[in-house]
Amino acid sequence: MNASATRAPARHPVGTIDEFPLDQFRVFRLDDRPIGVVRTRQGFFAVRNRCPHQGADICAGKVSGTMVPSKPFEYDYSEETLVLACPWHRWEFELATGRSFGRMTNKRLITYDVEVEGDRVFVAMKKGRA
Repeated sequence: MNASATRAPARHPVGTIDEFPLDQFRVFRLDDRPIGVVRTRQGFFAVRNRCPHQGADICAGKVSGTMVPSKPFEYDYSEETLVLACPWHRWEFELATGRSFGRMTNKRLITYDVEVEGDRVFVAMKKGRA
């Protein structure tokens, strides 16, 4: 097995829980990459601050629920799946997976694991990850 495959991810401290207002990104430079971290009612999420569509600073977009499939002439909004909407073209990406919501594209946001220990927040980044 490759030695680099067994290494633990690098953990970067990014602050305390209280330093993260709900649904507002804070952007950090970690391993020379712009990473946005957000606290939601569903927990913490971290993404690369770059929209895979045309390169916008995606963390300037809005975190929310989204419209979900429904019957004709019915409009159902759900916060079960949180999305991040790009500030340029409003393409939506799932915060948990990075996947495009509604299949606008096969491109994805790059996501990172967030760990909370006590009141401290850490972003875990695997070595060699784009």
